[in-house]
Amino acid sequence: MNISRITLVTPPSSCKAIENALSRNPDLTSLPLPRPDVLAPESLSQNTGTAEILRLPEVQAAIDGHFLILPCDLLSELAGESLLETWMVHAAGLVGSAALSGGLGVWFPTKGEHAVKGEETSFLMTAQLLHARFPPSSKSLRSDLSKLVYSTSTDTLGDVVESKKAFPIRHGLLRKHGRIRMLTTTRDAHVYLFPYWIIDFINRNPTFDSISEDVVGWWAKATWQDGLVPKLGLDHILNPSSEINGSKDAENTTHANANIEEDLDLASMSTTHVSHLLTPPTTPSSSTQNQTKSPPQTVPPFLAYVHPSSTPLIRRIDTPALLLHASLYIASLDPSSSPLAHPHKIHPTCSIAPRTTVSQDVLVGSNTTVSQHAIIKNSVIGANCVIGVGARLTKCVLMDEVEVGEKTVLTGVVVGARARVRKDCKLGEGCEVQPGFVVEEGTEGKGEKFMVFTGLEDDDEVEGDDVGEAVETEGMEVDQIS
Repeated sequence: MNISRITLVTPPSSCKAIENALSRNPDLTSLPLPRPDVLAPESLSQNTGTAEILRLPEVQAAIDGHFLILPCDLLSELAGESLLETWMVHAAGLVGSAALSGGLGVWFPTKGEHAVKGEETSFLMTAQLLHARFPPSSKSLRSDLSKLVYSTSTDTLGDVVESKKAFPIRHGLLRKHGRIRMLTTTRDAHVYLFPYWIIDFINRNPTFDSISEDVVGWWAKATWQDGLVPKLGLDHILNPSSEINGSKDAENTTHANANIEEDLDLASMSTTHVSHLLTPPTTPSSSTQNQTKSPPQTVPPFLAYVHPSSTPLIRRIDTPALLLHASLYIASLDPSSSPLAHPHKIHPTCSIAPRTTVSQDVLVGSNTTVSQHAIIKNSVIGANCVIGVGARLTKCVLMDEVEVGEKTVLTGVVVGARARVRKDCKLGEGCEVQPGFVVEEGTEGKGEKFMVFTGLEDDDEVEGDDVGEAVETEGMEVDQIS
């Protein structure tokens, strides 16, 4: 089993830019096969829920088997093959229907060496797996694997605790799992290995909006909470024969019946250990009882891989602070120490003037010009940038086509693409410059955001009843921008 097809799902507004990057960017055109396909459903927007994306007909048409979901802002040094192998060994169904397969998700710690203040966290509860008969290898992820029994965001957890003045735990969870581990400083990496039947699960529950909180959260609770299996439709999904026998329309069982593998006699193939189990004789009374009452449906587990430490790195890069931290980390890597490291820290096409200082932990993109007397330390500079005479950059990230004026001092600043920072500016830690923004000469600031506000117009002549209407309209536009 391997990855046979890669599909990038994006809103139509971003489709052209992604296609251009895939066809022109050397780092993307050199990727190994299979080449990714770009899918841009017309109804998809930036505000569409992650579970709702999987309901789109175009997305469902592209899925024809077990699948892996990755976010667009993931940064990972962990090899994807190890996750795939872990899922195949511990969660993928090998005998009979594909509906027996479980799932796998990834969480990583937010504390430690790569901690960033204000990073989003998740709340999850896990239970131990059964002890393996043989100890896992040193490269195996088995020791950090557990069963997920509860998952939500810490914001939702805070709302529950605030409304109920406590965190309620069901007795059914304690009866099912005697020892439970609660984690509050980890974050969901949004990396999921799903079986094919999860598509039916999402279709049968139209109120699901989020994969992490709704799909994964309810799946985890269904493994131990009584009554959830029929409410969520899992009894028909995991046992499609019951729906086929009881309904004329068996169309909904298409996903559960897809990719059914042939029965394998694994015991005869094993070379290490074979167990011969004797089937106890059944009495007429017991066989009659089995015909009238079926056993409770067993829900496949959803496994949680909780990354144990900050090395190798796994991170979601969805805020400027995380972008700054991750970029500086990559700049500090030795080319032979990590798959994220760049082979050339300073691109061969760069123009570095004499009498400049560029430290070893700096990345400089192609066709960038650094003027004399400039000092650059622990920073990342994009392509086609211009650094003025005597400028000082420390712990900064500059996107493509940025211009920094003479004697400008930037410390801990993130500058967007095509922005201009005029001469003699002094911007300290926490400052962010929006793409295309021009910071005027001599500007000083710390922890400020330099942004372009569009749609705001100064009406010098507003009379009578129009005053309230004008103020209300401007307020709505500002809310949209923020």
